[in-house]
Amino acid sequence: MLVLPALAFAIYVWPNDAESEPESTQTESVQTTDRPYTIKESRAVEEDETVRYEYDVVVHGQPDVETLQAISHDVIDEVKHRDTFQAALIQYYDHEAYIGTDSPLGQAVFGPGGDWGLAGTVAPGDYEEMTFGWQLREKEWDSQLSEEEVRVWRAWNDVYETKASNHPDIRSRVTRTISTKYGIDPEDVQQIVLKQNVWAAL
Repeated sequence: MLVLPALAFAIYVWPNDAESEPESTQTESVQTTDRPYTIKESRAVEEDETVRYEYDVVVHGQPDVETLQAISHDVIDEVKHRDTFQAALIQYYDHEAYIGTDSPLGQAVFGPGGDWGLAGTVAPGDYEEMTFGWQLREKEWDSQLSEEEVRVWRAWNDVYETKASNHPDIRSRVTRTISTKYGIDPEDVQQIVLKQNVWAAL
């Protein structure tokens, strides 16, 4: 039986509430080496004649908020030489398997006033008029999932998304499927899924 992790706490310093993220229109995979982070994906988001970019970044090690802020500056310094935008969103992950879900380590916005929603108030590439807005999480790293737990969670999540069912028992059905596949007690599978949910949210 797994024990639920201690709750981490989040640090939020956000100048303005951002708009809901619009649909991405382009996908690109980017690799970096010899750095404390890897830019896994970038997406150009074009809406109302405004160009924004989203970056999915996997960090290495166990960074604190100050380290994530420093990485944010490095990411922007790297991408602004090839991408021209009016705002950028950096989403931080501690594992590549989580990309496409809530970013466990939080986010940073680089834009006018640090606000994704104000992108239209500056010209593309006018980076001198942009600042950071932070929504980063200080994690309790003892609560991080192990590689084996990530593998089980990812298998569970993939099956759950594939089913895409509104059946009231769908979660239990998926849990039983993963329990049989990996030879794990269903209650342990549930605990892993819950542990990841807590890790992603806090």
